Amino acid sequence: MSEFDEDAAGESLRKAAELLPDDDADDGAGAAQQAVQEALQALPGTPEPGWTPEQEKQIQAMVTELRTVRKLAGPDAGWLRRKRQMRARNRYVDLAMFSDPALVDEAELRMWKHHMTVALLLEFAVGPMQRDDVQAAVNRLAIVNAATYEDIKKVKQKMADGEQDDPGSP
Repeated sequence: MSEFDEDAAGESLRKAAELLPDDDADDGAGAAQQAVQEALQALPGTPEPGWTPEQEKQIQAMVTELRTVRKLAGPDAGWLRRKRQMRARNRYVDLAMFSDPALVDEAELRMWKHHMTVALLLEFAVGPMQRDDVQAAVNRLAIVNAATYEDIKKVKQKMADGEQDDPGSP
C-alpha cells in the first residue's frame, strides 16, 4: 500500500467524521462519531495526548523511519533499495537505542494502529456499504484503538510460541 493510499484513506476518514451527526439520538451516531475520532488519532499527523513536544518529535521520527523501512522492503528490491532500507533501519535503531523504551513501544503501537486502521478502511471502502457493515467497521475501529502495546506483545508471544510448538508448519 502506498503512502498516497494511506493519505487518501486518512483524508476520507476526516471528511466522514465531519459529516457524522453529533447527537446520540440517531441510532448510535454519537458512538460512531466517537469511534471515528479515535480512529483519527491513529493516523499520521495527529498528536497524542500525554506526551511532551520533545517526546512527540522522537516518536514521530521513529514512526517515519519504521514507515521508510516498511516501504522499501519488497520481494524484488534492488541493491540501492536494500541499501536505503538498511540506512533507514540503522537510523531507527540509533533513535531507539537512545530513547526511552516507552517511546519505542509507543512508536511501534502507532505504526500498528495506523496500519490496521488503513487496512480496515480500505477493506470497508471497496465493498457495498450496509448498516451492518458500518457497525462492524465501527466495532473493529474501537478494538484497534483500545489496543495497547502490551496486548500486541501478548499476541506476538502467542504466535511465536505457536511456531515453536509446530516446527513442521511453513
